Amino acid sequence: MSWYGALVLFPLIGCGPSAGLPDTETVEPIDVDRIIGIWEGTLSQANLRIVVRIAEEDGRLIARFDSPDQGAYGIAADTLSFDGERLLFNVDSINAGYAGTLNSDGSLIQGRWSQPVEFELDLARVDKPSVRARAQNPKPPFPYRIEDVRFPGGARGVTLAGTLTLPRAGNFPVVVLVTGSGAQDRDETIVGHKPFWVLADYLTRHGVGVLRYDDRGFAQSTGNISTATTEDFADDARAAISYLQSRNDVVANRIGVVGHSEGGNVVSILAGRDAPFACGVLMAGPAVSGEQIHQRQVRMIIERQPFPIADDLVKKIAAMNDSLYIAARMNASFDERRAIARDIYQLALAGFDEVERKLLNLNDEVQVDAIVTDWFRYFLGYDPRVDLEASKVPLLAMYGALDLQVPPDQSVPVLEKINTKHGKIEIQTFPDLNHLFQHATTGLPSEYGVIDETLAPEVMLAIKEWVLANC
Repeated sequence: MSWYGALVLFPLIGCGPSAGLPDTETVEPIDVDRIIGIWEGTLSQANLRIVVRIAEEDGRLIARFDSPDQGAYGIAADTLSFDGERLLFNVDSINAGYAGTLNSDGSLIQGRWSQPVEFELDLARVDKPSVRARAQNPKPPFPYRIEDVRFPGGARGVTLAGTLTLPRAGNFPVVVLVTGSGAQDRDETIVGHKPFWVLADYLTRHGVGVLRYDDRGFAQSTGNISTATTEDFADDARAAISYLQSRNDVVANRIGVVGHSEGGNVVSILAGRDAPFACGVLMAGPAVSGEQIHQRQVRMIIERQPFPIADDLVKKIAAMNDSLYIAARMNASFDERRAIARDIYQLALAGFDEVERKLLNLNDEVQVDAIVTDWFRYFLGYDPRVDLEASKVPLLAMYGALDLQVPPDQSVPVLEKINTKHGKIEIQTFPDLNHLFQHATTGLPSEYGVIDETLAPEVMLAIKEWVLANC
């Protein structure tokens, strides 16, 4: 799901110049207890919670902060000073800084966060960080059967651990849920949301069984996720289908597969290669190659940031990505590809001035390493059109109109063209929904964690009705 992250990362709301803080060692405060503790506030305008933990180690103050609404934790401040009243710290890794003043009773720090634009950020002392309520998280009693299961995955040494929920009676279909990109648990947990748990509960309450499982090599599943590609995840989904077919409480010819984001590519692979399933749902599944998706999502996410970025700078990023794709595709080991990509990256950096580098966080070679992994290499080259054209099973393709990671205007026309010959693809686009199928304002990934809704009800209803009718 996080394809947009490669090369252009925007931790918090953007990367830029820090708050102009002095590059000094920690200053010992007069009364250190006044500042030690947990502090929490919300960035104005962005509605993002910030949690700052200040402690004393080896006679000096240190600070680490979390952005829980973006799933970022334990980010260390590089410099910190406190004079008994004024708190200053820098976080070089994201070109951010904070400057604030502690009030007289030590309960509130009033200040501003800079990254590169400034936002008000008042930090209140708390005993523990707050937790956002997720109203859609399922609550008992559960009127269906729940079983923790384990079954062989799609490769030797892979055992998949998951949860199977089944209606108590009836000739019901069962769907396999396949997560998006990155290491995901069976609930597809992201920034405090558990969309697959919410979806599984809804579907099972309405007559559709659900099998969801942890990705190979993650949580309770075994295997090596670091070298796995989308095709490997498709093998795991095929293994999940086989496991369901082996059970006497599942109707073997009523098994479907629902895939979100990269999971949509898994559905395409299975559909195009005659996997034994009855129907498939692509939730924000691409219909074009990964290279096309990546370049488009990077541009769209940059353009939607709350600070202006010139078009020629966006074009320079696209050109740099193009050059790095060459390294990713080379027939060489990962270490060799990484070395070549880093050389290309350093050469490309000469075309960016220091302000541009800070603005786009272009001083971190770890981002380059992500582009030459086996997973990204496969992602760049895989074009689902071939498999979608070969599919013989009915497919539902769903998109949110505000999706910036898999833009519907890029994939829908392709699907419509395929469907003129295929005739088995139904396409639904939902207004005001983002990549996670939440009601959103901008569609930016920075919104995902601050939206209380986990999954739009109309999306769950559409999946339920379509699966009951087609699987």
